[in-house]
Amino acid sequence: MKSTIRAAALAAFGAAATLGAAGAPAEAANLRFAVGSPPNSLGDNAANYFAEKLNEFSGGEVTAKIYPLSLLNLMESNTGLRDGIADIATVLWPYFLAEYPETNLAAELAALSELVDGNKKQATLAYLGAVSEYVALHCPECREETLAQNQVFLAGLGTSAYILQCMKKVTTVEDMKGLRIRAGGAWWTRWANAMGATPVSMSINETFEGLSQGVLDCTASNPAELTQFGFIDAVEHITTGVPGSSFAFGMGQMNRDTWLSLSDDEKSQVLHAAAYLSGDGIMAYFDDGEENVGKLAPEQGIEIYEADPALVAKSKAWIEEDLASLGASYEERFEIKDAAAKTATLRKLIDEWLPRMEGVETRDQLAEVLWENVQSKIDVATYGQ
Repeated sequence: MKSTIRAAALAAFGAAATLGAAGAPAEAANLRFAVGSPPNSLGDNAANYFAEKLNEFSGGEVTAKIYPLSLLNLMESNTGLRDGIADIATVLWPYFLAEYPETNLAAELAALSELVDGNKKQATLAYLGAVSEYVALHCPECREETLAQNQVFLAGLGTSAYILQCMKKVTTVEDMKGLRIRAGGAWWTRWANAMGATPVSMSINETFEGLSQGVLDCTASNPAELTQFGFIDAVEHITTGVPGSSFAFGMGQMNRDTWLSLSDDEKSQVLHAAAYLSGDGIMAYFDDGEENVGKLAPEQGIEIYEADPALVAKSKAWIEEDLASLGASYEERFEIKDAAAKTATLRKLIDEWLPRMEGVETRDQLAEVLWENVQSKIDVATYGQ
């Protein structure tokens, strides 16, 4: 069963790995990609597609060897990549808030997609395209903090919109009162509090047990996690439409020394393959989530609901308030300047990305849209200098 396969990936965003020995960057012909997630996970599959496309675009002159959960784990990825243990790695920005405040501001603005009317998938895809463009092309502060870690940004990734996966029926504002919800990040913690629920801080690896033992009433998670982490074998009810938002991160960041060792043509080939890294990983979240909610969960007798319009309206009203306070919080905590203007820039980019994402259904379609509008516009002669 797919849930059994995906259960093998439950460490994808938190498992430990043995740290490889430090060393100088590898030869450009064979790049070491430390994924930080297990074999056959979404991250591992996306990295292998990157390697396939890199081999194709370079005619075999530049290749990548994938190290799933064997070279660097996700807590080690930032310093390990900085120090040259790997040439490319997955860097979860929220794990390194002090190092990436500017980038994390953009990542926390994922809830902007919840304010877009119409197709939810298109809105979330538009945000994920917009945030990659923002980090790579419109946020010099983001690039500076990445360079400070001896890295360059290649490709972003993000999940589909979060839903409630519960042990009881939850659809209304009244249902939310006192509900114990596993919140996997600061945004979902704030949302749960604002909706009258009680957020519970719990590792994703402990969530299945928390649901099964009655410690949790719900987990706020993306739909793909129903099978990735086996929640489909615990929960009895699913509510779509809330809380929403997406977990965005750096799926591919590259050691700066390795980047500078490449020719301009090789850099372009890496960036082109990086667009496919994003395309594969993002669409896997959507494809798995759609299958989980539309087919696998109902087959197991799980009830599917849409959130009551009053709950959705309350959520959207809070999101607007939170967006304003979020910028002020980052300005106070990290001395970020002009957070409101940066929020406005990202909101404008989302509007520009909405028509680009219309009709995008496959990983290659998404990859080419990303390549055309993000990676191909990077000036390889100056990027990372």
